[in-house]
Amino acid sequence: MPKVCVIIPTYNEAGTIGELLDRLESLGLELQVVVVDDGSDDGTIEIVEEASRRYGNIILVERGVKLGLGSALRDGLRKGVELGAELLVTMDADLSHDPLELPKLVDEGTPHRIVLGSRYVEGGCIVGWGLYRRLVSWGANFLARLLTGVPSRDSTTGFRCYGAEVVKAVLPHVRGIGYEFQVEVLSVAQRMGFEIVEVPITFMDRRMGRSKLGFGEMWRFLRILLRIFFESGEMGRALKFIAVGLSGLLVNEAVIWLLTEVAGLYYLISGVISAEVSIVNNFIWNNYWTFSDRGGGGLLARFVRFNLARVFGMALGLLLLKLFTDLLGLHYLVSNVFAILIVFIFNYLLSFFWVWRRPLGDSRGIHIARRG
Repeated sequence: MPKVCVIIPTYNEAGTIGELLDRLESLGLELQVVVVDDGSDDGTIEIVEEASRRYGNIILVERGVKLGLGSALRDGLRKGVELGAELLVTMDADLSHDPLELPKLVDEGTPHRIVLGSRYVEGGCIVGWGLYRRLVSWGANFLARLLTGVPSRDSTTGFRCYGAEVVKAVLPHVRGIGYEFQVEVLSVAQRMGFEIVEVPITFMDRRMGRSKLGFGEMWRFLRILLRIFFESGEMGRALKFIAVGLSGLLVNEAVIWLLTEVAGLYYLISGVISAEVSIVNNFIWNNYWTFSDRGGGGLLARFVRFNLARVFGMALGLLLLKLFTDLLGLHYLVSNVFAILIVFIFNYLLSFFWVWRRPLGDSRGIHIARRG
């Protein structure tokens, strides 16, 4: 059994922290528990101190003031490494993470791996959330996958098991101090070639108190995602996608001119042929340049999906052109610009999430396994 340390950030969690600590101790595992408190004034500190005297394996780190979730996790992980832990588990103090599922994460843990307790893989679920919270969480994870390139389904989960070697290597390069810490640490770990695994968990909405996630945290989360977008190479991928699209436009124009003016074909027939030639051009460049690090099945399957995506994109473009011009009253040239921009985003999303969806194991060393 590797040496395990559990990291629990707290801020005014008196209603649940005592029960959580008792349930952790009842697991019968040899655990070190580090509680990182950010200036609670509701009795949380006193409850932790009493549990520490009773069990002897609980360490309270008092920081005195609210410095952010990411900052608390960083301090807790560092403390765990100092204690000689081989695996470090982070979890919320509000009983949204069931301690009974902790062994499942530990069983998958290794010193060079991050294990995510995932709500969004097969077998995982959320209990007690309304539509708003589900949409916020889904949107955050969608943006995280798109802007950072980390393919995990639940990049924002706080229930994790870090290998000690991952913590030592990654923490010096992570700057986030709030909720964005959860995504940034995965992005850095992926770039360094560490392994990431997802196991399903059941997430229970907090029984007492209020969520600490406010609009300020959401805004900082988005800003950090944009920074990671530039640092992770995903910005370069988007620029490649634009360049390929421009090359396809040039190919389309050249082919339709040659077929119409030189070969003497009817211009509509030339247009159909040139459109398919440009699609083939774009597919080849995207497959071997833009998305060369991603999979998505065999070459033929990717090509078929790419063709279908472009058909969907063209249909959407015509629909938007009609909508903006006839219903909103915009000039057709202005409408066309808006339609092109929206279709570009649509095509990129389809290419990223469907045509070249990342396989379970990719060339950069990350592995996503959905385990029961």
